[in-house]
Amino acid sequence: MMNQSLNQILEIVANDHFQGVNARNLHQALKVGRDFSNWIKSRLHGANFIEEQDFIIVQNTTIGSPKLANQKGGNKKAVFDYFLSIDTAKHICLMERNEIGQAIRQHFINAEKALKQYAPKVHRNTLQATAKRLASIDHNHEMTEALQKHLIRQGKQPQAHHFINEQNLLNSLAIGGNFKAWKAEKGIKGKVRDYFNDEQLTLLTELEKTNAALLELDIDYSTRKKQLTALAHRLLQTN
Repeated sequence: MMNQSLNQILEIVANDHFQGVNARNLHQALKVGRDFSNWIKSRLHGANFIEEQDFIIVQNTTIGSPKLANQKGGNKKAVFDYFLSIDTAKHICLMERNEIGQAIRQHFINAEKALKQYAPKVHRNTLQATAKRLASIDHNHEMTEALQKHLIRQGKQPQAHHFINEQNLLNSLAIGGNFKAWKAEKGIKGKVRDYFNDEQLTLLTELEKTNAALLELDIDYSTRKKQLTALAHRLLQTN
């Protein structure tokens, strides 16, 4: 997900009486498999959100703008957008029950704090941090899938320890030390990425991208470890 599109997707818009997020953009960011119209209606009705309080509906004049029925190519079906309050957007992110939803929900929490403090620079920083975290999640999924296919091609049954060992290696390289000791020292029990700084997330993303490519080539673990270690050292020196 590119930073520019993330700016558009997570943009908080406001008019005279409502401040919120375009639900169509949120649907895109959450990578929901269902079509937008059915998804947003089920989410809003399922949680008993109130129109004009938790969300508003406006006709979209840029997507599938309807023509009069008597015009050539006329289409009676109008397209509507839903704008969600920040609290509603946070709740819907939570309803998705996945890591991407949690990351975007945390962004809205941080952005809301920044807006309350009238600090646009802080808001931009939270957006950049969210972009890096989402990129890391995407490439982690890509690497996990590549590892599973690699193991199967090697005639091995994928086991939990394969994925844990792989991630521990990359996490250790990202923090520049023993990951298990670092985790114990900080008392981390939740999502590790929540505790990585921007530089560590950027490095982790590069390592996951590279590791996925090496796995596609069926490079063995020992060789991958050497190459990833060399890459981490080189990237750390350039920062």
